[in-house]
Amino acid sequence: MSLKAAAPFAVALLLASAPAALAGPCTADIVATQEALDRLLADLAATGPTAPESEDATLSHDPSPGGIAQAEGELGEGLAPEKAQAELDKARAADEREDAEGCRQALAKARDAIGVE
Repeated sequence: MSLKAAAPFAVALLLASAPAALAGPCTADIVATQEALDRLLADLAATGPTAPESEDATLSHDPSPGGIAQAEGELGEGLAPEKAQAELDKARAADEREDAEGCRQALAKARDAIGVE
């Protein structure tokens, strides 16, 4: 295969590997912890008390994980989801700074808040 013919494949390979190269030291752990928090919030929403629709909901705005965690806390579901979301935000910031230790510490606090190992 000539160099000209191989160039598009090389570019495609480089572009496909870019997301992995941009990932921080604990991106995968952040994703896994966010998924665990999302499952907990879904369970709380399905089994807990209900609240009136917010103005944003009536405007068809999707809720953020932090907004859901706050609403669950206000409904008496405890502050654990809100604390976990705040720690996940700290972990993301540390991950972006390539601060692996800061990220691990924030993730540990987030997991502890929701009872995930």
